[in-house]
Amino acid sequence: MRHNDALAASFHLCARGDVRTVQSSPFISVVVLNYNGLRYLKQGLKECLDSVLRTNYPNFEVIFVDNGSNDNSADFVRENFAASEIKIVENKCNLGFSEGFNTGIRATNGKYVVLLSNDMTVDRDWLKPAVELLESDLKVGLVGFKRLVHGSSNLLDGIGGDLYLCGRVKPIGTHEADKGQYDINIDDLDFIGGAMVIRRVTLQEVGLFDPGFRIFSEDVDLCFRIRKRGYKTVYVHNAVIWHRGQATLKGMDPRGSLVEYMANRNRVRLGIIHFTLKRLFSVFLIDSVWFATTNSRSKMLLLKAYLWNLRNVNIALKKRVRYGPSPPFGCKPPIIPFRVSDLQRRMNEVLHV
Repeated sequence: MRHNDALAASFHLCARGDVRTVQSSPFISVVVLNYNGLRYLKQGLKECLDSVLRTNYPNFEVIFVDNGSNDNSADFVRENFAASEIKIVENKCNLGFSEGFNTGIRATNGKYVVLLSNDMTVDRDWLKPAVELLESDLKVGLVGFKRLVHGSSNLLDGIGGDLYLCGRVKPIGTHEADKGQYDINIDDLDFIGGAMVIRRVTLQEVGLFDPGFRIFSEDVDLCFRIRKRGYKTVYVHNAVIWHRGQATLKGMDPRGSLVEYMANRNRVRLGIIHFTLKRLFSVFLIDSVWFATTNSRSKMLLLKAYLWNLRNVNIALKKRVRYGPSPPFGCKPPIIPFRVSDLQRRMNEVLHV
């Protein structure tokens, strides 16, 4: 049986291009992370995998990581795709985004590793521009894609992001009409998130995702570590994918409490590990203002996030010593995630309650 599978795999690979083309193209590993994709995405899971398999690139493998699903996602993939097309890695429980992807990365063999979520679909030519850049510039360690909103031809989901002074995410391009304003490669974003291609050698130098982040900020942390080692992280404008927008998270957490808590928890942890002391102090200062003016639900979630970081501060400090503070880039304006006028209005409301 294994012999037959190996033969099928070789025929499937050659079907993408002639042997000479396959041999001259670097081998790519595409890792698709899934958690209950059948429940939350319905046919979107098959749409994701079908689009990847239609990729116009001759030399790649697909690894499907089922992250402890209880909706028979892995069985669905076995029934609908040949073993020669997709390799399945099954985790016994939900390990989160970070370690879920890590298990997939460990199963790869490619020179470059591509990471996708199950709520994404890809353009047929999405890989070529990314691979061409990585092949032409050895100092590029990670590249990202132009993400469009699923079903749209000109509405951006995003291209990456910067960080406010306090570490909150400042998405770039999100929900903007795509009018060509990002039709140039960009190498000074604070981070590339959502989907990415990473040079294997770079991962061997900086390590995989930090499981301590679980979800949120794991991509920012990885980009910081990559840039601290002298590599570039680059958004590639003509490598296009589509994104449904946290479809799994919305299904798991309809009220958004988990999302808000984990975003705060990991944002503070990221600051402890990577920020200068001056910037770290700004995190605490801005958060204290935010705490004083926000609603009671958000107060409790922010307080919970800080208590978690107090309990786990020793681990973060050890990583700070290991990686070194001060990312090789500053904070671009605007530096705070709210307008001063809005803050003054909210403060007046609080003082008059």
